[in-house]
Amino acid sequence: ESILSNFYERSLADQPPAVRRVIEDELLTESGFRENVAEERLLGSFVAAGAAPDTLSVLVNRRLLRMEERLDVRRAELTHDVLCGVVKQSRDLRHEREARDATERLLAEQRAREQAARRSLTRARRVAAVCVVLAVGALVAAVLAYVSTQRAHRAEREAVQARATADEMNILTEQARGQAEQLLGYLTDDFSRELESFGRLDIVAELARRQVDYFRALPPALKVGDTARNGALAMVYYAKAMRGLGRIDEAGAASAEAVQLLDKLRQGGDASEPTTIAFALGTMVQGIVLQNRQSAQALPTFERAAALLKPIAEAPKASLDARRAYVQALDRLGLEQQNSAQNEAALATLKVAMRMAEAAGARDLSNLDMAAEYTNCAAWELYSLTNLGRNAEARRVGADGNAVAEQLLKLRPSYMFALRGQQLIANGLANLAVDDMRDADAIAVAARAREVSITLTRLDPGNTVAASNLANDLQVGAQARWQTGKSREAAAYLLASFEQFRRTRQSGATFLLSGVYGASLYAQRQADIGDPAQARVALTQSARDLDALRRTEPAGSVQVAFGQCLLEYGESAIALYGADPAAARHLGRECMARLATVTARGPEEEFWRDLTLFWHGALVGHAEYMLGDYVAAEKTLREALAARARLPTHNNGDRRDQAGVATLLAMSLARGGNPAEAMRVIRPVLQLHRDLAPRNHDDQWQHVELGSALYAQALADPAQRDALLKEAATLMASVPSEMQQLHSVRLWRQRVAEAQRATTAADSAGAAGHDAGG
Repeated sequence: ESILSNFYERSLADQPPAVRRVIEDELLTESGFRENVAEERLLGSFVAAGAAPDTLSVLVNRRLLRMEERLDVRRAELTHDVLCGVVKQSRDLRHEREARDATERLLAEQRAREQAARRSLTRARRVAAVCVVLAVGALVAAVLAYVSTQRAHRAEREAVQARATADEMNILTEQARGQAEQLLGYLTDDFSRELESFGRLDIVAELARRQVDYFRALPPALKVGDTARNGALAMVYYAKAMRGLGRIDEAGAASAEAVQLLDKLRQGGDASEPTTIAFALGTMVQGIVLQNRQSAQALPTFERAAALLKPIAEAPKASLDARRAYVQALDRLGLEQQNSAQNEAALATLKVAMRMAEAAGARDLSNLDMAAEYTNCAAWELYSLTNLGRNAEARRVGADGNAVAEQLLKLRPSYMFALRGQQLIANGLANLAVDDMRDADAIAVAARAREVSITLTRLDPGNTVAASNLANDLQVGAQARWQTGKSREAAAYLLASFEQFRRTRQSGATFLLSGVYGASLYAQRQADIGDPAQARVALTQSARDLDALRRTEPAGSVQVAFGQCLLEYGESAIALYGADPAAARHLGRECMARLATVTARGPEEEFWRDLTLFWHGALVGHAEYMLGDYVAAEKTLREALAARARLPTHNNGDRRDQAGVATLLAMSLARGGNPAEAMRVIRPVLQLHRDLAPRNHDDQWQHVELGSALYAQALADPAQRDALLKEAATLMASVPSEMQQLHSVRLWRQRVAEAQRATTAADSAGAAGHDAGG
């Protein structure tokens, strides 16, 4: 009660008293319920009261009032029923003061009249004295009779009142319980969202837990209707907070219990909007838990949540609560579609969410929650567009979402939801810059994303999502540095990213596997640099993490299989760069054999299976080429390209990855005696890199990739061999000296140099033979 009272007083502290009078008299019924009035009427009342022109917008921004459209008329009302008691108490006190002032005025008038009457009374007193003596006897008798009568009436009234008091106490008890539940509901819903927006998931969890404890302590007869719905909604918010804090098992149990309670209400005939919204929110949180556990059921669960809300959110004059919940559900659905490599479907979903958010006040910032949701959806749309290679469109979407986030943060500088949207957009733009071969730009944008993520982790230290996002920012910064030739600096960023990911390893399979992937990538880079010992430290730590996942997952878990293959990819890279291609082939072959037996349970698992097959196929094929087994290399590399062709992403990075494997395939074909097929394979690779080269700003690896493709063509085209090898050597010599020390770059330079020496030797032998024959 004191929280709400203080909130009300702070909201009106700088307003004229007349504004308080308008709110209390016009927005509250006589009996203490919310009243809504037309915006025009309320503005007129404020003007008449002498208030500032922006008073209404100020009170809306302070969340004391809210606006809704009803029958094409904007109407204002208090934001929540639980404020009614505070407003009514303030009004009652004001009325009491006004009544007291009026009484004092009346008393003053009465005293003046009494003075005049006193003078008349003196004259009449003498006459009355005689009458008094005569009346005394009659008066004594009347008093005795009156007292006896009153005693009888009083006894009767007390008996009636005792019966009424008992009934009244029962009613008041029920009213008090209802008001207490309303207050708990407000604290769990509106107040929890407010706390979450400032990074206090721990307090959100505590408030929700207390309401859950209250609900569970009630007798079964009271766990019905609004009480049951409020209890279930508290479980939803508790589950959401627990997920954010990395306690995924508690989140799963609470969300399952909430959905079960709400489903029971619906089956009992409760088709009300609040119950439908609560049921959809509970289903959505269940989907998030499943997503963190890498479950194939995540996508259909998000689809059910969105389908529940669609009819009420898209109906004419839909409530703001329904529209907000629908946008949140579409946000999560779009992300999961993207995770499942359904990028076109994700774009369609996210566009619906952004249109609805904009219609509800996202772009003009009349609704801050919707503005934050808009930026979040813009970030996911940016990622999907980048995956599809629609980079120019992705940049426009990113700039639009970032502009809304910037304006939102001007109003509320520490608004967590806006900061998160800004961070996601910056991370997406950094990845986009890497794809566009603008790596210096990517480093700068990734640094901005990292700064925002650090702010988020400081505001909410226990939030594992913020920690994971920081790891992603470090990872894209590492990728940009690697491509500019700053190898050791890139490795340091990868190590920091891996350590950050490990902070989230208790939060579900998704987070743990992100850490395993980070370890594998770090191991590959360190092996290329020439420090396999440091690489194995990270792999050993991740192996322990994977063992922990293996103990909780069922036998034959797809997540464990993927994690093991990621670790073995790192070990294979160490072997390949350590001049042990036989060991690299053995490890990779074992993983590919295991993956061939994996039955994917959904599109997301299909994506990761095919991507892992591509990675291992490329490495195994390279190892077989180095071993001189060109027939096996050709077969393996074709399998890798077939797996890659099943992945529905088409940006520059994807094309370059495919081109790298096609280069190895062309080399295998040429060495295996099939130069014509080798030329057919290498031509589109060369065309890709010729097209990319003029647009390359500072990506040093593209020079190596083009040089390696030229080397492959030289193997298949003896007529142009000299010119091709010379261009390849020039390209590879142009990269920074630090990059030239990498095992991979040294290997390519060695191949080109050996081919040039062989060509020179062949030319010399040919010339000598010609002279001898002459």
